[in-house]
Amino acid sequence: MKKIAIKPNFIYSLVIVLTLLLVMGFVGDYFFEENDDVLIKDIISGAYTGTPEGHNMQLLYPISFIFSLFYSVIRGVDWYGFFLCAVQYLCVFLISVAGLKKLKINKQKVVTALFILLFSLGIVGAHFLFIQYTFTCGFMSATAAFLILMHERNEDRFHVIAFVLLSFAFMLRSEMLLLTFPMVLVAVLIKWITSKEMAKEFKGLLGLIIAVAIAALLGYVINMIALGTPKWNDFTRFFKARTELYDFQPGFVNDSDYEDNKDFYDSIGLDKSEVELLKNYNFGLDNEIDADCLSKIAEYAKKQNADETPFIQKVIGSIKPYLYNLRHFSKQTNFMEPQTDYPWNLIVIVLYLGVVIAYVFPFGESSRKENIKIIGLLAVLFACRTSLWLYLIAGGRVPIRISHPLYLVESMILLAMLLNREKARRHSITAIMVLASLLCIIAVPNQAAVIKSELASRELMREHYDALDDYFRQNKDKYYFVDVYTSVSCGEDKAEGETGFSEKLFENVDNSYQNHDIMGGWACKSPLYDKKMKKAGFDDMQSALLKDKVFFVQNKSESFEWLIDYYENKGVEVIISREDIIAGTFAIYSLGKK
Repeated sequence: MKKIAIKPNFIYSLVIVLTLLLVMGFVGDYFFEENDDVLIKDIISGAYTGTPEGHNMQLLYPISFIFSLFYSVIRGVDWYGFFLCAVQYLCVFLISVAGLKKLKINKQKVVTALFILLFSLGIVGAHFLFIQYTFTCGFMSATAAFLILMHERNEDRFHVIAFVLLSFAFMLRSEMLLLTFPMVLVAVLIKWITSKEMAKEFKGLLGLIIAVAIAALLGYVINMIALGTPKWNDFTRFFKARTELYDFQPGFVNDSDYEDNKDFYDSIGLDKSEVELLKNYNFGLDNEIDADCLSKIAEYAKKQNADETPFIQKVIGSIKPYLYNLRHFSKQTNFMEPQTDYPWNLIVIVLYLGVVIAYVFPFGESSRKENIKIIGLLAVLFACRTSLWLYLIAGGRVPIRISHPLYLVESMILLAMLLNREKARRHSITAIMVLASLLCIIAVPNQAAVIKSELASRELMREHYDALDDYFRQNKDKYYFVDVYTSVSCGEDKAEGETGFSEKLFENVDNSYQNHDIMGGWACKSPLYDKKMKKAGFDDMQSALLKDKVFFVQNKSESFEWLIDYYENKGVEVIISREDIIAGTFAIYSLGKK
């Protein structure tokens, strides 16, 4: 029997991933970073409608359908959470194998392997425990860029893997893949320009880009066909209008006064109580707030803001905060809002300097033409990242699920350039990797503190929301509509340091049908929402709340006058009675007609 030889690079890479797994397992538990992933999981697992669903507005249909098949076979496994976690560890493994394969000297392999491990711990860190599909998409994009730069002649497997990663990343979170794809194209340009056989390299790279484009187009077309029914088309309009209103015109919803816009609201048939539903996100209560209505509001809000600073001036105004973020190195205060780009920004700066040192400073080993080429490529990379950052800062939306993947892609491109250096490798690469590793080590204590604090905050959260979830399960013969703000935060009733709602992975997995729903959110008014309502025996939320065994859930410290006003404007006088208090925080109310 022929023996299978296991190469050292594979072993080293496996050790890196296993070490990372052990450390993360020792540090704490896995959580979905935010509630969006929880709802995605609930939909594809069948917890939302009672049946695993392939239709999902956040994921493209092909990958969503694949997930639903897995849940159809074994319902009690958290397939979605497992996929996100496994892909991120797989990316570390692929980066390790490709990077170590490029190096010939054992000392270099050891130092580089150590850097990859310490980078994973000290820089990426918390993202391995707090999972978010946007970041995972960015991780896949970064790995693909690295593999493209590590590709060698007569070995196409790196291109194949890069194709798979980019294709699945597009189906997982198309917006994030499109945001990072310019950086991937820069990686393609760098590989082509620095290749010894540019003609052959161009052919392979062009084939890869065309293949990715075809796969993305195919996935998009399948998604369009799957969501091509009249109901889904109508909801797509609603979804886009909701996104525009709440994500890009939030000031209009939260800060504008009803009286200042009364003429507009009168023209579309909305009264003050209905506008209040837009402010508290509980728009599912009103059937008049449909795709046409929300589209008009989103368009009006956009016009109201059109007189503000033009976007080009916003871009110019973003230069100062952009430069500040790049050079500001204070420690992270917490996970979700770190108040700084450290340690990502510091590592990127060091890697830029490292590439310059490795390529340019060994005078006599590179020609002036080669030096100009490398400096030019670094300038293109920096210009690309600067354009993306200015665009994001000008738009006013740069959460860590977007900013950190951008840093990650850039870091992997720079690391690949460094490892691809053919000359002066003995003295330059080792020194740079040692310095970068030391910076990662310095970042580990802060990363550990951030993780510890975040885990403590989430455990406080679980004391409240686990109790509420248990209450729902113990009362399967009843149905509950949850106020949207209550579904994400305990508000004034939360404990000091408590975070917003998320869900723990791999523990007490129960994907059975849920006898509750929030009164708004991105799935509300979708065909899936209609299916869930029909299964519960309801025509609409407004009439359902007046039925027996149907209850309204809200933080006990919050007023429900808005709900009384709403029904009063609909010609129904209601009495709201408190039936129970859960975890000292959530009030369970019943509604009855006077």
